[in-house]
Amino acid sequence: MLPPFFSPRWRWPTVAVILGMIFLARLGAWQLDRLEWRRGLNAQKAAELALPPLSLNDDLAEFDLPQMANRQVTAAGTYDYINQFVVESQVLNGQPGRYLVTPLLLDGRDEAVLVNRGWIPAAESDFSQFNFASDAEVFGYIQPGETLSGGRQTEISAGNVVYRLDVAAIGETLPYPILPVYILQPPSENPGLDLPYQIEPDLSLDEGSHLSYAIQWFSFSLLLGGIYWYYVKKNSQLPIANSQ
Repeated sequence: MLPPFFSPRWRWPTVAVILGMIFLARLGAWQLDRLEWRRGLNAQKAAELALPPLSLNDDLAEFDLPQMANRQVTAAGTYDYINQFVVESQVLNGQPGRYLVTPLLLDGRDEAVLVNRGWIPAAESDFSQFNFASDAEVFGYIQPGETLSGGRQTEISAGNVVYRLDVAAIGETLPYPILPVYILQPPSENPGLDLPYQIEPDLSLDEGSHLSYAIQWFSFSLLLGGIYWYYVKKNSQLPIANSQ
């Protein structure tokens, strides 16, 4: 005698449940794949953070800067406040504001690098008050530019206003070439209350929730099978243990 699961009464529900269990298990496996991907990124980030600061004033021909996110860097040069940009719609501690992004003309090079100098409140409209000494030595972390999906172009409004720090789009408006990344200046060891407030980079090596999600999907798969087994056993004329 066929087991109840494969009897004419239960055959197609059994197939549906098996497919459902496989689908849920595949979602769990996908989350494990995402976990390995995240661990790979964390390993790359940890390796970058362990390296000594890279001087952007040196020869950079051997470096693929866009692939070096969070690498510590130094840069010496002159700020070009005339071509400063404002990145709107940036919130800090619940307060609306914007970032000040200033090109730094690199000493000894024909290029510049964009520097995110920090956050200012939305109420501040006179940006010239934040134009400090032109000559600067900057320490920070390499950050990739932000772009729109689908190859869409970032719009740059009058007054050099943007809504994302798109390095490539900003570079097209400048009268000199720029590096394909920007520098995020972190807060100093003794941060004060002066504007602009410098932003803490994301240097965490968190693995996210992929493992817990994987466990949930595998649990759902087993739970579906267990509930179906119990339902079939309860509603079959013969107990499963006696189904020979």
